[in-house]
Amino acid sequence: MIAVLGENVVDLLMQPDGNFCPHLGGSPFNVAIGIAKQEVPVTYLSPISQDRFGDNFLSYMQTQGVEYGAPHRSALPSSAAIVTLDAQRQPHYSIYRHHVADRDISTGLLVSCLPEKTRILHTGSLALEPEDLTKVKTLLAFAKSRGVRISIDINIRMDFVTDKAAYSAGIEELMPLCDYVKASDEDLSKLYPDMPLSDALAKFKLLIPDALFAYTEGDKGALLCTQAIEITMPVIRPDVFGDTVGAGDTFYSMLLAYLWSENLDTIAPSLLSDKQLRPALKHAIVAASINVSRHGCMPPSKVEVQQKLAC
Repeated sequence: MIAVLGENVVDLLMQPDGNFCPHLGGSPFNVAIGIAKQEVPVTYLSPISQDRFGDNFLSYMQTQGVEYGAPHRSALPSSAAIVTLDAQRQPHYSIYRHHVADRDISTGLLVSCLPEKTRILHTGSLALEPEDLTKVKTLLAFAKSRGVRISIDINIRMDFVTDKAAYSAGIEELMPLCDYVKASDEDLSKLYPDMPLSDALAKFKLLIPDALFAYTEGDKGALLCTQAIEITMPVIRPDVFGDTVGAGDTFYSMLLAYLWSENLDTIAPSLLSDKQLRPALKHAIVAASINVSRHGCMPPSKVEVQQKLAC
């Protein structure tokens, strides 16, 4: 099983006519949905609200095959984000995160609800808020002590945390715990704004010497690397373009699902070979290409990915 911790957010996505349409999202939530659509068992540990949006989150999880692993539903409201698209159809966010449901859980409850059969624990994005860092670090350390692989998508959201310096420091503090890490070029530009991107990438790699690192560069492609190997691939451009909302989440959910399905999570990341990792990267890029042909985060099913690969 793969366990996921992190925000569930109602994305109010701007439409061409200027109105806003709600979509269920949040980076870790999207990853959980993407994993489930690859027919991999996954549990979502963060609470959802008792409000109408919470009902929708729960229904969507159940429909897609995600197990709700939190011990309760919160009386606090669902988090919300206003998502606007620029001329290149790139999303920009305004996020409301104070006193919201997915943060309404104690350290003890988090540790107690981690399933015994968990093989990979994934988190990241706004779950790394400095005010929540202690409980996240405690959960990751507990999981690590049980032999669980730790995954983080840093997915930097610098404008929506309480303390930017503490947020950056917290991310660096968690990196040595990780077996799998994802970051984008935009993430590293935000994490190290005073450095050239090449220097930021080199510095970040030093934090994760034993991890498998997935690095995405928008329409330039992606790479997968360990200390021993580096694999790069270009993006696959869809025939019909929707938007890039959730493309990174879809990419990474497919990667984690592939690692689990092929039992590659039983191998130390530093020992994985080019032969094992190249198809993993190809699956992730194919899944992302399907997602960007749609509007909002809509990860493909296992059958859709297989059909695309066959083409």
